[in-house]
Amino acid sequence: MILAPARGELLRVLGLSFGVAVALGEMVGSGILRAPSLVAQEIGAVGLILSLWLAGAIHAALQANVLAELGAMLPRVGGQYVFVRRALGEVPGLVVGWAMWSAHVAGIAASSIAFADFLLPIVPQAAGHGAQLAVGLQLALYGANILGLREGRALQTTTSLLKAMLLVAFAAAAVLFLPETSGLPQQSSPPVGLLMLAGSYQLIRGAYNGWHAPVYFAEENVVPSRNIPRALFFGIAVTATIYLVVNAALLRALGPVGVAAIALPYMTVLKNIAGNGASIVFAIGAMVTVASCANANVMIAPRVLFALSRDRLLPNALRAVNTGGSPYLAFMLTAVVSIALATIGGFRMVFGMIATLVTLASIVTEISFFVLRRREPKLARPFRARLYPLLPALVVVLDAFLLLLFVLADLRGAALAAASCLLCVPFGILARRSWPASTG
Repeated sequence: MILAPARGELLRVLGLSFGVAVALGEMVGSGILRAPSLVAQEIGAVGLILSLWLAGAIHAALQANVLAELGAMLPRVGGQYVFVRRALGEVPGLVVGWAMWSAHVAGIAASSIAFADFLLPIVPQAAGHGAQLAVGLQLALYGANILGLREGRALQTTTSLLKAMLLVAFAAAAVLFLPETSGLPQQSSPPVGLLMLAGSYQLIRGAYNGWHAPVYFAEENVVPSRNIPRALFFGIAVTATIYLVVNAALLRALGPVGVAAIALPYMTVLKNIAGNGASIVFAIGAMVTVASCANANVMIAPRVLFALSRDRLLPNALRAVNTGGSPYLAFMLTAVVSIALATIGGFRMVFGMIATLVTLASIVTEISFFVLRRREPKLARPFRARLYPLLPALVVVLDAFLLLLFVLADLRGAALAAASCLLCVPFGILARRSWPASTG
């Protein structure tokens, strides 16, 4: 493969369909497969469970209301980092960029761990080799994406469409072929405390993480001013519909007790429909789902490093781009970290970090939105946040409150998230030393 110079250009070849596909691809993954059982273990009321999943969609839409304006206004690769740096300066920008990179790396690790778990019904001999399988998936995805943007785009669009169809088909089959609750015993729901709600909602927030994915590719989009806002809201709407339909189908077929009783309640539903072949059917669908999610994160994370490097906040080498439009050295660094995380962390630990990191970054981004509105009112804004300043202010308060609850509900995850953010400090110091003096 012939590599372009270190100052190689990203390719502007993406459209609305890719934006929706990458948002759907990142959101719909291991979260929707694993979270229903974990949430049902904490909350036994059907209405409350579905309300939390709906709240996750509304919350994402409120945040998208802010990010759509920023993404259309400053269409550069790198996501939230771009807006925070513009509004608040290099240090907050570096911390937010690093936090979002860490969240996406955690997403890669969580999805690859889940992929290895789902392979076991097909290949029982793989038991005990979960870490190796997770690493194998990651290497395959990194290899495809390092080839170029077009290869990653094709893989993402195909897998996103396929898994959306599979999940909708599952929900339809559960409703059409199973009686309500399948005759399983139900029990009264115990009182639900605030921290218990926060812990469950943290999982749901992690499942919705990824709605912002189109913004990371704004610089590679042919018409970002139009496509980025549409991709954000369409992606959230499609994902929320899938999440609510799937959870409603699971709860109708098994009830909260049945959903909580097994880590993968889909298996019980499919077994009641298809008999002994259910495990194979589920495993194939689940593997497609989490592989697509992993691929979306694989595409996004290196672009954060590329943006940080281009702005001289990380070492110069990380902005090298090959002829396929991929920041290949940023891919390699991301691969090293995500592979290490998959080998040392379990799903719950890794997945629990995501909501905390994303919420922290969201708060700083939303503050940056207000700063830019005040400081640079004449910037062209193809999309303007609705009901300003009411809705943007509401989401800042909501995110701040949730961050506090997430920390109290998962102190270990919060500590790991904070540590991952602090790791950016030595990288920032090394970055300055890595740049030639002539660059200023």
